[in-house]
Amino acid sequence: QQSATWDISILVNYIKQHLSPTSTLILDQLQLKTVLLLCISTMWRPRDIDLKRDGLASSIRIHARSPKESQVKSVTLGAIEDEDLCPVKTTYSFVTKTAHLRESLHDDHTLFLAYIDSPQKLPMSVRPTTVTNWVKETLGKAGINTKDYQAHSVRAASSTKAVELGHSIQEVKKHANWSLNSNTFENFYYKPSSQTSSSTAITNSIFSSPEKRIT
Repeated sequence: QQSATWDISILVNYIKQHLSPTSTLILDQLQLKTVLLLCISTMWRPRDIDLKRDGLASSIRIHARSPKESQVKSVTLGAIEDEDLCPVKTTYSFVTKTAHLRESLHDDHTLFLAYIDSPQKLPMSVRPTTVTNWVKETLGKAGINTKDYQAHSVRAASSTKAVELGHSIQEVKKHANWSLNSNTFENFYYKPSSQTSSSTAITNSIFSSPEKRIT
């Protein structure tokens, strides 16, 4: 088990550089971008993510298809200013542009689709392991060591970053549907990207502006 995680900014920057702007992406790329942004914003496993379709572009409600917990978990995401990193607008674009591919599929088909750009095969619901592999492959391309960090490490990287940016642990646990009464997040997902950086900050605080402390 890793004691620290990677910086989610690495993946965010990769998305900005290689999967933006959204309007120029082919379906395969748009689907991958949707997967990545939803993994980052929901703090869920790639295999858990599905969309409750309500036709709104200002917000989306995501729910888990096969949650490990007994109670189905869900989260509502609102649109953010940066359109190229907005999970809501990206997902809405993806669903809109793939609507014609879904007409022949069962009502309970998955949000993400296999063979989405294939001229030989018809699109179909994707296997959860396939989505996980997409994420892992992208982590590798972004420079993350996938021998140490698997696809589900996005959960730890994203949630840890949220805490580092000032959101309380309780807020993050509520957002990601972790139990407020357990220490699952603290024990398994909260992994500061570098103990050195926090130690440096503490040391800087101790030695900052000593003249101000002289009385």
